[in-house]
Amino acid sequence: MTKQIILFYLVIMLSSVNIFSQTTEKKEVSASRIQDNIIVDGLLNEKEWGKADVARNFVVYIPNNKGKSNQKTEVRILYSDNAIYIGATMFDNSPDSIFNEFSARDNAEANSDFFWFTLSTYNDGQNSYNFGVSAANIQTDSKTSNNGGDFSWDAVWHSDIKITEFGWVAEFKIPYSAIRFSSEKKQIWGVNFWRQIRRTREISSWNYVLNTNNDLLAQDGKLLNINNITPPLRLAFYPYISDYIELRSGNISNTFVGGMDVKLGLSESFTLDMTVIPDFGQVKSDDITLNLSPYEIKYNENRAFFTEGTELFNKADLFYSRRIGKQPAGYEDIFNNLSENQTIEKNPAEAKLINATKISGKNKNNIGLGFFNAITTNTYAEISDENGNTEKILTEPFTNYNILVFDKTFNNNSFINLINTNVYQPNTGKTANVTGTAFKIGNKKNIYGILGKSAVSYKFDSLNSDPSKGYMTDISLGKINGNLTAIYNSRIISDNYDPNDIGYLSRNNIISQEAEIKYGIYKPFWKLINWYSKIEIEQDNLYNPLSYISNEFEQRNEITLKNYLTTGVTFRYNTKKNDYFESRNVDKVYKLPSFWSFNLFFSTDYRKKVSLDGWGGKYFSHTNWGGMWLTLQPIYRINNRLLIKYTASYNNDIGSKGYINTISTDSIMFGQRKLTFIQNVISSSFFFNRKSNIDIRIRHYWSMVEYDKYYLLANDGGLNNYTTNNIDDISFNAFNIDLVYTWNFAPGSFLNIMWKNSIYNSENTIISSFYDNLSNTLQATQTNSLSLKLTYYIDYQYLKTN
Repeated sequence: MTKQIILFYLVIMLSSVNIFSQTTEKKEVSASRIQDNIIVDGLLNEKEWGKADVARNFVVYIPNNKGKSNQKTEVRILYSDNAIYIGATMFDNSPDSIFNEFSARDNAEANSDFFWFTLSTYNDGQNSYNFGVSAANIQTDSKTSNNGGDFSWDAVWHSDIKITEFGWVAEFKIPYSAIRFSSEKKQIWGVNFWRQIRRTREISSWNYVLNTNNDLLAQDGKLLNINNITPPLRLAFYPYISDYIELRSGNISNTFVGGMDVKLGLSESFTLDMTVIPDFGQVKSDDITLNLSPYEIKYNENRAFFTEGTELFNKADLFYSRRIGKQPAGYEDIFNNLSENQTIEKNPAEAKLINATKISGKNKNNIGLGFFNAITTNTYAEISDENGNTEKILTEPFTNYNILVFDKTFNNNSFINLINTNVYQPNTGKTANVTGTAFKIGNKKNIYGILGKSAVSYKFDSLNSDPSKGYMTDISLGKINGNLTAIYNSRIISDNYDPNDIGYLSRNNIISQEAEIKYGIYKPFWKLINWYSKIEIEQDNLYNPLSYISNEFEQRNEITLKNYLTTGVTFRYNTKKNDYFESRNVDKVYKLPSFWSFNLFFSTDYRKKVSLDGWGGKYFSHTNWGGMWLTLQPIYRINNRLLIKYTASYNNDIGSKGYINTISTDSIMFGQRKLTFIQNVISSSFFFNRKSNIDIRIRHYWSMVEYDKYYLLANDGGLNNYTTNNIDDISFNAFNIDLVYTWNFAPGSFLNIMWKNSIYNSENTIISSFYDNLSNTLQATQTNSLSLKLTYYIDYQYLKTN
């Protein structure tokens, strides 16, 4: 199989000689120096704007990816000792048809016209700051690197827009304290300007960008004449106060917290971010689900400190910030070991984080450095007995988390990254250390490339005399851009490799190979706007002992019609599978028959008041009719200020078999079961204005597990019938309400009021009626919390000049 995959890949590589025929010449525009500050009001009526160089002649990016835009755009750039100013005029022959829907900050998918620009202040083609506004003056900002984007990054800057009789105008002031740049006397920055005309779905750019080349920053133009500017002292404080009232089982608690985040520019290129006495109580509720698999569920990070400015730490995929402040290791033990005469007084579900610090940046030589540290203190549960005696039990010891990163960028398409993560618990003597690297080597046009990552892990604690060591490698090479792409991937993860003290890995002990071929047409033809088709072949083997697991074939097609209906279908075939993970014992294989599956999806035009997304599918084998899944998601835009989204999901799997428990080393129980998962989510946003809005999200998740047959796993991987009366069905419900009011009362300053309701209920009796089950869930123990948090932004530069 390995030889066939490699041969398959080589044939495609040799037959694909597509090179970029469109010119890659970089446009240039000069910035004009000014002495006086510009009033940011969206008018562009200061005389300095009339003298500035103009960036014009935008080129279509989508749908046609050639030719001039249907509407004219002009951009001018000014700069002073303290800030850079961007003035953009978007001419429009139908100004009454400009889309200007209100949305939350950083929602670049709002139903609105947009203007945005990228600034690559080191002109390395791999890192940029991105700023934009919608035609409703909703700000978006992010940072882009060769590892992806940091869309949670929020800088403090100023903008205003005006809709006029000839189109609309956007004006920006980006203080130098919001970005990093070198102290060179003469500088050249990478820059590109972008515009979206929502009613025609056209996106255009000033410097031409080929839409079959994913490396957008390498296709930036040049911003000239940035001379004699000095990186300022970047020092900002975000003090906060918050108050929480929580009601659970008739008990009311109140907590008042105060703390501060600090951002300090250590040099022209490096920034220190620190949170002292952090407070993350107002984060979005997790979408908790019932997990029957042998793999850990990975939840999104919703804490801003751990999402902003962490792109350097994520390059090698060794950092999973949810490990910090995680559920204590001994949390469940408190419930499991509780005596009849004992009562739990306190059992924190999260380890207490006392501070976190990160330092990151990149200098003029394109060398990036990053340091991260976080500390969680001892976490205790408290239990009492019938005599009033109280006992404190340590559930999670003091833990120190460290990450050190080195990154070097070469040319515009290549980089190498070195990273070390370390977790240390003095109480247990536990040390978990991972050292890794990530790299990319691309040719000049970034058509061909080699990408990879590799790491070794080392774990030791006082309870085990022998340390655990493991490694992983993941290498991809091929034609990575163009209408035709072909990529071969090889991945090896040893059985002892374990980065999970500060990283995330769903499973180790695996060797996999994958070949992918994709061909697409990304310009309109016939009745289509674009189309692509992709084929993937994957082979998986167990690393130790070396054994076959499975082969998989997948074929995917996707099209977008000229009425902006996007639809697609995916077919997948899995050969007979040897599953070494379901049994929770690598020495016990569970053999599954081959199966087929298909998945359909569609998405209608989001410009309409009512749009609809949907996806669903089915799988089946010769021994099992299998399961099906379906999700429908209508979106109703009542007006420019109010939006409602409803998501309904249904999954049903009849006759599947899976692990129940381990009776002994040689006796592993499986069960045949009917699985049903139902989820309903309603979310809505109402905007009083661009600085004040209210959001609500209501989610009900219900999963049912009904067993009808039981088995013991046989030595040959089959299942032998087994009789037992001790296995219960499962009915698990999760119900959450998140209601939050946000007021951006000053630049960088917010008032948030949040109400959260949560119910998690697991029972052994299944109620067949959906409404009866929901009623029963709402009567279960629930937690209600009401919180208020006030954060104020203090900028040293502002205090200095006022």
